[in-house]
Amino acid sequence: MDLRHIRILLMDVDGVLTDGRLYYTERGEEIKVFDVKDGLSIKLAQKAGIITGVISGRVSNALRKRLEELGIEEIHLGQKDKLRALYEIVEKYQVTLQEVAYIGDDYVDIPVLRKVGFPVAVKDAPLLVKKFALYETKREGGRGAVREVIELILSQKGVLEEVLRDYLCGE
Repeated sequence: MDLRHIRILLMDVDGVLTDGRLYYTERGEEIKVFDVKDGLSIKLAQKAGIITGVISGRVSNALRKRLEELGIEEIHLGQKDKLRALYEIVEKYQVTLQEVAYIGDDYVDIPVLRKVGFPVAVKDAPLLVKKFALYETKREGGRGAVREVIELILSQKGVLEEVLRDYLCGE
C-alpha cells in the first residue's frame, strides 16, 4: 500500500479521536477526553503539509475548542451526511478521493470509507466497518490510533524524521 499520494487526512471524532464514551457533568455539559499523542501527531501531519479535518455527526463545545486548538483546517460537525462534507472538502482543495485518508470507527463511517483512497478502521471498530478498510489500527480509538495512522503516512512519504527533527536533534 503506497500512501505517498495522501494529501488530506479526515477523521470521525467519537471513537477515533476519543474513546467513544460520552461524559456529562451534573449540569449536563459534555466532557470529551482526547489523547495528547494524537494531538501532537496531527500537528506533525500539518507540518508535513497534510490538510487535517473531522467529519462528525455530533456537535460539542469541548470538541470545537480542541479542534481549534489543534489548528484542524476542516471542521464539519453535526453532519448527518458525511459524504456531502467529504465532497465539499475534495472540491475545495481540488484533490481526488484517492488522495484522501479517512479514519472511522462505526457504521456511519462506511459511506466515506468506501470512497476514499486510504480507508482506515480503528481496532475496536465493528467487523463490518473493518471490511471496508484497507488498514486496521493496532491501537483503539482515542488511544493513539490517529498517531499510528499519521506516523504510517509520514513514514511512507519519507518525511517522518524531517517533521520530528526538532525533537530528535535537541540542543
